[in-house]
Amino acid sequence: LLLVAASACRSAPPQPDAVSLDGRPLVAPGLGEARIEWLDLEISAAMARWRLDPSEQNAVWAGRRLAYRGLYADAINWYLGALGTFPESYRLRRHLGHRLLTLRGVEAAIEELTTARALAAQQPNRLEADGAPGPSGEPRSTTHGNIDYHLALGHYLRGDFAQADALWQACMDVWARNEDSRVAAYYWRILCHVRDERTEELMPLLQLPIDESDVIENFDYLDLVKLFRGEIDRAALLAREGRSAALDYGIARHIIAEGDTELGNTMLNALLLREGWMAFGVLAAEADVGRRDGTTVQANPGAGVSSSDETDSSEDE
Repeated sequence: LLLVAASACRSAPPQPDAVSLDGRPLVAPGLGEARIEWLDLEISAAMARWRLDPSEQNAVWAGRRLAYRGLYADAINWYLGALGTFPESYRLRRHLGHRLLTLRGVEAAIEELTTARALAAQQPNRLEADGAPGPSGEPRSTTHGNIDYHLALGHYLRGDFAQADALWQACMDVWARNEDSRVAAYYWRILCHVRDERTEELMPLLQLPIDESDVIENFDYLDLVKLFRGEIDRAALLAREGRSAALDYGIARHIIAEGDTELGNTMLNALLLREGWMAFGVLAAEADVGRRDGTTVQANPGAGVSSSDETDSSEDE
């Protein structure tokens, strides 16, 4: 495992880190010298902790630190290696699935996250520490919730909106311990109903209560829920500077749902050119554009990722 991490501090010309769902090479954006130095120190510290105590928790954090550095393929290979030591670890598979999604390995991610869900079924649902804590400094998501959230995203990317909706409903009704987690899943559930044209079920869904006072991080998702509920003007969202990929993707889907397919598709196409391609809004746009243009989601394992028989910012949306 330590050999996998040795590449974390290398200096090399930019190489494709992934291949988009429509076949374009993707290179992780530059982080800045000071940021890179700090992240490399965190990787070194995580590896030192692993050497002193080769536990499941330390294996998880070593992989997370590699991913925060933008070394997604290294993180995936680290998790695959760690599963050789902890083959029943749903926590490792949860993070492995996340990073497989980052590198557009949708089918592999679904497989790993489905296995993680089965392994976690009889385990308690625990808060999951954040790599970049929000304003409260307290974790806002749980391991079980993150397994289902990322698994739902995998199914959404495949166009299986009913399956995705069922998983995001579990995130809302079973796993969420606060409104930040709940509103994120709520937004994606609305999209699933809109995409599946489940009009009769959509209206009751749009009327579910939201405790806005408990939303302290996921403001874009809250605003998108309010957009689909007719409680916020789309022009006001479009007027914002520095909009996130999540916000632009949701606005694009709202525009298409309202009947302006040309403008909505223009926004989806623009998302494909974003430097921050790790964001789920960009990933979802790639899947939508591919489906629109008659291609399918590819089972791309990601650049440099080894095969295995075990088959948030620093965090994505």
